Amino acid sequence: MSAHVGRLEIGRQWFYHDVNANIVAVCQKAQTATELRQLIALSKEGEVELWTSKNGSSFIEKIPDAGVRLGDLGYLRSIREIGNSLFACGFNSQVYMRQGGAWISLVSPPLKHQHAASNDYVVFNQIDGFSEQDVYAAGSNGALYHWSGRAWKKIPLKTDENLECIRCYGVDDVWVGGANGTLLNGNATKGFKDVSDVTDNETFWSLAPFQGNVYLGTTKGLFVYNGHAIERVVTGLNPEVETYTVDSTEDALWSIGVKDLVRFDGEAWIRIDHPDNPPIRP
Repeated sequence: MSAHVGRLEIGRQWFYHDVNANIVAVCQKAQTATELRQLIALSKEGEVELWTSKNGSSFIEKIPDAGVRLGDLGYLRSIREIGNSLFACGFNSQVYMRQGGAWISLVSPPLKHQHAASNDYVVFNQIDGFSEQDVYAAGSNGALYHWSGRAWKKIPLKTDENLECIRCYGVDDVWVGGANGTLLNGNATKGFKDVSDVTDNETFWSLAPFQGNVYLGTTKGLFVYNGHAIERVVTGLNPEVETYTVDSTEDALWSIGVKDLVRFDGEAWIRIDHPDNPPIRP
């Protein structure tokens, strides 16, 4: 399957390229002294494309053993640059770190590859962290693990809901969202506090803090945690925002749906027309 990977920067035109794989996650790898900035695309089979927009160069790496058709451990779900390294995770407790161009499995006790029918089978849905020695992976049935750079620790939680997203911000400020309105905040040292409410029943597929609030992406619209309660966001756009993924920078919040792209600068919500889709109008 060919995936259409694109990018928009304010004041610049869209650019894109096609990836001949079933892409499930993308991330950016920051520029270093020896490498240009790269757009990273991960397929569910463990194919990783590293693409440089500046010169159009690209190459593909395969994460060993990942996948169903191209491996035997199961699909992958998430990729992220943490510190100066790429990390990926997915089904069957799979977690990998890229070192020197090679993908190294980080699976070690208490993590273990299991038979799919096992009660201990873990699907890691997302990974994030502050450095190569401070990494979190979140997944099925309330599974939350922390990597210290040497060993894994399972973090006890009072929920068995599927955890769908995790983001690390500031200093030791970790946010986790998931099924049935699950929203947690904390870190591996102090533990996690459940800040959701019994009336919340949405699945939070993504989250992003912005200007003191935490925005939450669901298939039923955009929500926000304001420090006291989770509320639906009313943007004033017509129609209202259709979303799934939210992300943020210092100066903007981005909401991405199947065909809807919206930017919020703290004052105004702006809908951006995607060149491949008809404009969204009332």
